[in-house]
Amino acid sequence: MSALREGHILLILPVGSSSQSVTFTDQVLEWLRRHRQTRTSQPEAGGQLFAVITGTEIVVSDITGPRTTDKRFRLLYMPDRKLEQQEIDVRFERGLHYVGDWHTHPESKPKPSYQDLQSMRECVTKSRHQLNAFLLVIAGTDDTPRGLHVSLHSDSEIVVLLEGGKSKL
Repeated sequence: MSALREGHILLILPVGSSSQSVTFTDQVLEWLRRHRQTRTSQPEAGGQLFAVITGTEIVVSDITGPRTTDKRFRLLYMPDRKLEQQEIDVRFERGLHYVGDWHTHPESKPKPSYQDLQSMRECVTKSRHQLNAFLLVIAGTDDTPRGLHVSLHSDSEIVVLLEGGKSKL
């Protein structure tokens, strides 16, 4: 699940029985760690995930958010959709593909809420893209990887890749 590559610890998750894998760079993992809601005064944070896609490997190497224009509360995060689209456009010009969203939950081992699942379904069905699914990453209060939930969302299926530090495939 974790691997040492070029001197950095990465999180590498296989995608089902396919030959694909999703890799999170150390910079992305550090960004998620820094935004955890470890104090009761911290509101949810969130943003977008961007990757380089090469054959069977999806390398999540860039992350955005939170933005000053997002609406952030202890148990709710509403992103600035206009700025999100600008982030997608700018990164696409640099060869990065939007592959999903991330946000925090004030719980040790997070699980997606009903609202999270509905939001991802809407994102998949309303977006113009050539991907089979989008990633949802939720960072809880525990450190990585125990405090991460990672799942793939298509218009008809949810595949949990990581929950509570354990690969689900």
